[in-house]
Amino acid sequence: MKLGLDSYSTRNSGLDPVGVLELASTLGLDGVLFELSPFRSFRDEELARIRRTAEQRGLYCHLGMGSIFSWHPMAAKGRELLAEAGYDVTVPDARLVIYHLEVARKLGSPLLRVVAGNLFTRDEGHDMTALAHQAVAILREACKAAEDLGLRIALENHADFTVRELLSIHARVGSLALGFTVDCANLAFDLDDPLRLAGMMAPYAATTHYKNYRIVRTECGLALENCALGEGDIDVRAVAQTLGRANPEICLNIEIHSQFAPFRLDILRREFFQRHPPPPGDGLAWYLARAWERPIQRGPGQNLADGPESWAIERPDLERSVQWAREHLADML
Repeated sequence: MKLGLDSYSTRNSGLDPVGVLELASTLGLDGVLFELSPFRSFRDEELARIRRTAEQRGLYCHLGMGSIFSWHPMAAKGRELLAEAGYDVTVPDARLVIYHLEVARKLGSPLLRVVAGNLFTRDEGHDMTALAHQAVAILREACKAAEDLGLRIALENHADFTVRELLSIHARVGSLALGFTVDCANLAFDLDDPLRLAGMMAPYAATTHYKNYRIVRTECGLALENCALGEGDIDVRAVAQTLGRANPEICLNIEIHSQFAPFRLDILRREFFQRHPPPPGDGLAWYLARAWERPIQRGPGQNLADGPESWAIERPDLERSVQWAREHLADML
């Protein structure tokens, strides 16, 4: 098991991919799972420069793209980078995923992390059944290319589809090239016991986003508050043990986004369970037990501005997370 950095943690730092790799090396980490925010180009010479830096520093370099749905806002950055590098981006969605697989191969990444939607997808009123059908069609085609390239696609639990829905998508795609990026804190959006959900994803886990949330009580139910690894309510050590038993080589990629206000789960509003599948009772009880006697936090909270103000908070959270992981996961790393 290796300890690394997800580059989303550095999105407010101004660092390019080489700078992110150098930061990971300075922190004594084993590598980086890149999402797209640090990238300025997908041209071959830039990808070679990034790969060379990773190899010289002995770091793994894994790649993540945005949404597999071209209409989703999280797909825009990938299209821009592909177009700038000379790719035709007027192609179907599966072909765009395949282009990202080709970029991953050039970087030396054995996998491509992907997402479908995000935490807003259900509340925006999207038909999740129809989206699942679309995801299956895209991933079936993309996984054929991944198999040919010797790569894996790692679909993240991104607060859109539930873990049980993701398992259904995985079964329908039916490819050994498809695995999961297990976001250890995003498990909480299902309002089920995180360790139970981790166990369900573990047989297919290819990589992780390694983070934690505090469970917050609000006037409308619950919220998930960002924090450093050792300061949340999820037993992320037990989650790592569960994932490690299934995949001893899995990378724990620390992801920090303290910039954001707590993510609300307004379970006391009638419309919440009209859009979100109800969790099992003992799963919901896991959250209520942690939040029940905490003071109610009122108001929606406020995100910090992008840039130095947020980095000034997120870098210390990142450093504390690295230290916590070294102390509490020493027997696994």
